[in-house]
Amino acid sequence: MNNVVSIERSRVFFPADKLLNISATSSVGDHCTATDTYTEYLRFWQSSSLQPGHVVVIALPNTIDVLHMFFAVLNSGLVPALIAPTTPAERLGQIIEDFQAAALVKSALGYDAIARGPGARTQLIGRWSALIFDAPRLPSTRPGEVIITTSGTSASFSSGCVHRFESLHTNALRHAHSIGLRKEDRVLVNLPLYYSTALVAQAIATLALDAQLVISGPPFLLTQYTRDIAAHGITVSSLTPVLLRQINACEPSGLPPGLRVLSVGGDHVPPEQVQRCLHANPQLELYLTYGITEAGPRVSTLAAHRVEPARHDSVGLPLEGTEVMLDALPESPWQGELLVASSTLMLNKIGRSAKSPLVDINGKTWLRTGDIFTLDAQGYLFFKGRKSDFLVINDEKVNLGAIKHICRTLPGVISCRTLVKPTQQALAGFELEVTLDRSIVPSCDGPSFKQRILKLLKRYERPGHIDLVFQDAGSIVNYK
Repeated sequence: MNNVVSIERSRVFFPADKLLNISATSSVGDHCTATDTYTEYLRFWQSSSLQPGHVVVIALPNTIDVLHMFFAVLNSGLVPALIAPTTPAERLGQIIEDFQAAALVKSALGYDAIARGPGARTQLIGRWSALIFDAPRLPSTRPGEVIITTSGTSASFSSGCVHRFESLHTNALRHAHSIGLRKEDRVLVNLPLYYSTALVAQAIATLALDAQLVISGPPFLLTQYTRDIAAHGITVSSLTPVLLRQINACEPSGLPPGLRVLSVGGDHVPPEQVQRCLHANPQLELYLTYGITEAGPRVSTLAAHRVEPARHDSVGLPLEGTEVMLDALPESPWQGELLVASSTLMLNKIGRSAKSPLVDINGKTWLRTGDIFTLDAQGYLFFKGRKSDFLVINDEKVNLGAIKHICRTLPGVISCRTLVKPTQQALAGFELEVTLDRSIVPSCDGPSFKQRILKLLKRYERPGHIDLVFQDAGSIVNYK
């Protein structure tokens, strides 16, 4: 075995004593302490047959356990990759193959449907099961690295971004500084920990500063959320725009007074939602954040409570140590694809047909984000959509991001997404799925709601099909 790799296998990349600052809400349950499960998990992986740098896929729900498992894998010289615990078996098998994973950790249920290969074996690890694969290929990743799976906006079915943990740690601290996170804060993480914003900007940032991390998790229940903030003395929380809209839609929409900081990221936040939140919570520090869409670290932050309303449509200024520039679009030279340079960029992408977004420009490495922005004279960034959101249909340019934004302004809309189809299969080249709060828009009003959407769109912007999904907004699982 290479001596350098041997040293890295025995290196502690994150001190275990910081895990003592993790607790959980009653909805998640506190089944462990840092002195038992972390030590048990660490001993398991250090005595395993896996080689340094092998990937361990972790499909666990939001609990203290998931972070204990993550750091035990990392500190054993292996490479953790968090994924949704509800990932279907077929897709799990593809992720395992694409990541060249040597092990999978999840609940014991559902293992029979996963293709194991000859010699694979199941072992208990605490209250979870580990599926160890026999004679996996030599790892392409190294100790001290982490795979963050790409978000639903990625074109890849199963792909991930490989980062150095040290880089994620640095990015987490830069983000923490931008929102004024303090050692005395108590941070609630209720977003899934396989989201990069929850893992990096919340969990790693909080633990690195020796602040207190309180884990909750899906589904999002508004009454439970506000109760947890009050019961656990929460001072900092982070939400996605979907969840912010649900809070703003409630009367009264004020948050518990003990909450000092609320950050919102993961997608564009309409300025009217920003203003409504600030009006209902005048004491609140509200930060809008932007991270590279395909599972990247944080790039910029806007202190919305400090700027004029005209900038509430912005995601702010780049973080310390982060450079940005625009690659102008030929048809729209005032806007362009955002390129980012930083010491915290990913190393590479991994997975089926994964293409590296890293490019060299004048001797400096930049990352093509695939996100379209404008930049004002003071350097504030304004998100306009994904590059893939711009289609040409019948010689007309269609901005899917703008169409989704229009839909989200309608009362009762929880979320919406588009699915691009070849023009010969769908009249307008794409389909639209809109998730509605059934208490505001009952299913019997579906036909009239579809007509309302169509009336807001130009003829060439109209989708070939609109699918309406009716849901109870009080319990949200899909946060984006």
